[in-house]
Amino acid sequence: MKTLLSLLTASALAVLATAKGSPISLSVKPERDLLLAGPRDAIIQIELRARDSDRKRTTPINLAVVLDRSGSMAGAKLEKAKQAAGVALDQLGENDFFSLVVYDDKVEVLIPPQKVRDKEDLKRKINHIKEGGSTALYAGVKKGAAQLRKYFDSEKVNRMILLSDGIANVGPSSPSRIAKLGKELRQEGMGVSTIGLGEDYNEDLMTALAEASHANYYYVQDAEKLPGIFTEELGTVKSIVARNVKVIITLPKGVKPRGILGEDGIAFNGQTVTIPLSEFYGSQTRRFLLSCDAPDDKAAELTLAQVELSYEDATSGEAIRENQTASAKQSSDAKLVEASVKADVASHAAITQNRLAKEQAVKLADAGKSKDAADLLMRQAAANAALPASVQSPLLQKEDSELRSKAEELKNNGSFSKTSRKEFQYQNYQDKNQKR
Repeated sequence: MKTLLSLLTASALAVLATAKGSPISLSVKPERDLLLAGPRDAIIQIELRARDSDRKRTTPINLAVVLDRSGSMAGAKLEKAKQAAGVALDQLGENDFFSLVVYDDKVEVLIPPQKVRDKEDLKRKINHIKEGGSTALYAGVKKGAAQLRKYFDSEKVNRMILLSDGIANVGPSSPSRIAKLGKELRQEGMGVSTIGLGEDYNEDLMTALAEASHANYYYVQDAEKLPGIFTEELGTVKSIVARNVKVIITLPKGVKPRGILGEDGIAFNGQTVTIPLSEFYGSQTRRFLLSCDAPDDKAAELTLAQVELSYEDATSGEAIRENQTASAKQSSDAKLVEASVKADVASHAAITQNRLAKEQAVKLADAGKSKDAADLLMRQAAANAALPASVQSPLLQKEDSELRSKAEELKNNGSFSKTSRKEFQYQNYQDKNQKR
């Protein structure tokens, strides 16, 4: 009762803090209120939810746009890309910095970094961009980073937007090499949001760069949507509410960590793991699923995890720290245990398992094992269907239908189409970053 009361008090304080305008609220809860007596596994959801950004923006933006002007961009693609760059300019103020790099087999700094003063002059320069030859994507990103460094400031939002419609065929082109570059830029305080246009770009490369640099990835089939994507991206980075966000999870003695479900890059060091999230934006939500083995303990209630959230308020600069505890009672009644499931946590776990199945199915299909990939997707759909009625949702039902549809595609065609593969990758990115 004492632990339950402390949990209720922590929740009430979190609600009160949010009402007073704290940038981020923290919620920590197990998948079930009851665990079967004896050794068993447990899942705990850690949710961070940012308040709406309703204040006038004060954080300056240091933006570098890196545009692919290779031969495949000729025509409507390049025209819409230029229009989108102009849309980005329109959203910047006089204290923001803008630069623009174009690349084909060579890289050119078309607009060196500068404060946004004469937008019409900058747009005229953008409108003069012509298509060229091959695709030196890696060099384009490196050059874009060099522009950001010239006016880099940790108090600014330092962001690059990369757009490409083709395969990187000049210079380094492997996803692992590109991801390494993204990680290096993130460590410097820069993020690279990537936009893949059409059906011929390398989605593995574009997602790797965005994820490694803690930025965004967009899959755009229709060039007409490019201006809207630039609007969405700039709208996000203008609403920063917290910086240096970190989540520290500590497990008590006897509770064994299995890991963070679906997050291979986040590893425990003994009983503790730190999740660095850098900036947090208005209305942003991030959820993490801690998987652990609970001990065979005779206590009526078990403490499963201690969670600490720390960050800096982007408006006041105040350092904020919050702690919450996850615990569960024990029962020998399997029906009561099953009835204690929290539908939102179980649904999030199912969506995560779907993502992992889709990622594995892509790998199997790429390796020529289309039957194994199809069987995997069908098993995952069956697992979703077997979940309790309280966990079912329109999103899960939609995913079930898609899993079965993609399995049929594999059985009939022996591989994924370019569109299907990109759709899977894009959905996986969105699910991992809670954007759906």
